[in-house]
This record gives sequence, structure tokens and C-alpha cells, in this order.
Amino acid sequence: MNWVGLMISFKNQCQKGFTLIELMIAISILSLLLFTGAYSYSLMSERWNKELGQFSTSAKVAKNLDLLQRLLTGVSPFVVVDNKRKPSFFFIGASDSLLAVSNTGLFSNNYPEIFRLTSLEKENGLIDLIYQSESTENVLLTGTAQSIDFAKEIILFSDLDSVSFSYFGWENIFVKNSRSETGFKQKWQNSYSGIDKQLIPNLFTLVLVKGGESLSFPVILEADSEHWLSPYFDSAG
Repeated sequence: MNWVGLMISFKNQCQKGFTLIELMIAISILSLLLFTGAYSYSLMSERWNKELGQFSTSAKVAKNLDLLQRLLTGVSPFVVVDNKRKPSFFFIGASDSLLAVSNTGLFSNNYPEIFRLTSLEKENGLIDLIYQSESTENVLLTGTAQSIDFAKEIILFSDLDSVSFSYFGWENIFVKNSRSETGFKQKWQNSYSGIDKQLIPNLFTLVLVKGGESLSFPVILEADSEHWLSPYFDSAG
């Protein structure tokens, strides 16, 4: 067979195209490639969304930790009076809660914020730390028996193992003023009422425990807060 015959034979074979079997094989291979690509994309997309979700959660926790630190360091010696005009401080600290006034609240930028931090135990035994607040722009806080309706409420942290407050300070204003005679010293206490003691603690700590790991927030307050009461004693005299 000469070259012309070979070329004609090759041309005839090319014009025949793919057989049905060859076409089915090609389609199967193409389908497999498409399936593999779609599955790989699905896995990658799922992993990305999962990692993004974890990042968002971590970012939210980090933000709330920063907000909590700012809130606590802004706690101030806010003076209130009882029905006999006896002055004291709006600071009610328990082992699992704190009611006070902060100059750096979470919602009020230009006004001090009345707030309450409360630990709420859920059915599964874990604890949420609840933040409630009201701005002093809306409430004139003056009395010890005044009722506060909190307009804002958020869950700062969820599923904690425990929440605990402790307070370091004098037993009361009379013990502090006579400490040279009595020999009493400041001590750690599980509760601290600025209304009963007419003082705020020198410092307090909030400890959050989650997954067996603890995080402590030590807060130093004004050491000689009683000087804020002087104008009330002077006016009474």
C-alpha cells in the first residue's frame, strides 16, 4: 500500500468518530472528575465554615473579656443615701454577683452605668454570666432603697464551670477609722456591702472557670473612698 492509500485509510477512520463504548467511557470519566471536584469543594467549604465559626466565637469571647475588664476597672464609689440622709456607697457584692456603678459600662459611653453581674446556673449544671445595666442618663440614682429596672441584658459568657467574686477591705468605716486602737486589718470577704460598711473594698477579684481552666480579674479600687462622704457629714453638722 502506498502513501496515498495510507492517508485515505487514516482519513476514513477519523471520519468514523467515537464508538458508543468510547463515548460512555469518556462520559464516565468526566462524571467522576466532576464528582471528585464537587466533593473536594464541599469538604473544603465545610472546613472553612467550621474554622471561621471557631474564629468568630474566639473573637467574640476575646471582645467580651476586654469589655468585662474595662467594666470592672471602671467601678466607682457612687454615693447614695438612706431615708435618714445617711450616706454610703452603691456597691453590693456577693460571692456570685455584683451590683455597682461603672464609668465604663458596656452600653453608655458618656454616662456612668448602673450594672449587675449575675451567675445563672442552667439545667446542665453549667453557668452563664449575665450582664444587666441601665444608664444614669435615664435613672437618677440617689437612694439606697431605690428600685432599678435594667433596660439592657446580655449573656457575657456561657457554659462556665463556676463564677466567684471575693473582696478585700475593711470590715466597715468605723473599724478603719479606729484601726490603730483595735489592731484590726483588712481581710478577704465573700460579700461586701458598701451600704452597710460605708466603704468600698480596696480590691476585688472575679474568677471564671471553664473546662477546668480559670481566668482571674483582679480589680484595684480607690483606697480612701470615704472622703466622698465628707460633704454629707459636713452638711449634717
